[in-house]
Amino acid sequence: MKNMIIGGIIVVLAAAVIIFIFESGRSFLQFLIGFLLFIIPATFISSFKSTFMSFLFVLFTILVMYVIYAFNFLDAILGIVLAIIVGGYIFYTIVNKYRPFSAMAYKNAAIHKAEEN
Repeated sequence: MKNMIIGGIIVVLAAAVIIFIFESGRSFLQFLIGFLLFIIPATFISSFKSTFMSFLFVLFTILVMYVIYAFNFLDAILGIVLAIIVGGYIFYTIVNKYRPFSAMAYKNAAIHKAEEN
């Protein structure tokens, strides 16, 4: 029930952002570029365990923000906002629930099961 309510709120926010883009005459292409550039990092942000990957992510974000500001592609910011909203929800409901596969744990469970039989 809790995920359904949160999902409903996310859908309303996403629809509001997209409707705002169309109604205010903003560039849908810039919005789409901002969304596509940040949906994967927003979804898997907690997967960056190493400092090098975090460094690359921050460097990428700073460079993209500079390009957005320098070339006045400010409509891409709405795409980034939507990517953070949708990516955060995907992470919260899907990605966060799964544990990584451990070959060692699988082998130990198989050995333990074989010993029981």
